Amino acid sequence: MNANFKTPMFVSKKLRDFAKGQQCQMMSEWCNGDPETVVLCHSRRRTGTGMAQKPHDFWSYHGCASCHANEEHIEDRELYDAIRRTQWAVYAHFGSLTPK
Repeated sequence: MNANFKTPMFVSKKLRDFAKGQQCQMMSEWCNGDPETVVLCHSRRRTGTGMAQKPHDFWSYHGCASCHANEEHIEDRELYDAIRRTQWAVYAHFGSLTPK
């Protein structure tokens, strides 16, 4: 891959708005169970992004404030399962993983 190649960032207001009030898909031991605290949580794990960078919106999950705050304690498998469950919910609602 060309080192100068940069993929355009995928940001979706529809995805971010849709996440609000959804069920937390992380469902970790820290889950507060309150859909009012659920937002689109971005994980930087294995995405190639740095500390001050957010990954693409499709590399996210619906997470409550407590799960998101404790993400560093969550195993990769749990994170990827939350992303997968979120992608199913997004696809069921929009018919696409990348609504604009």
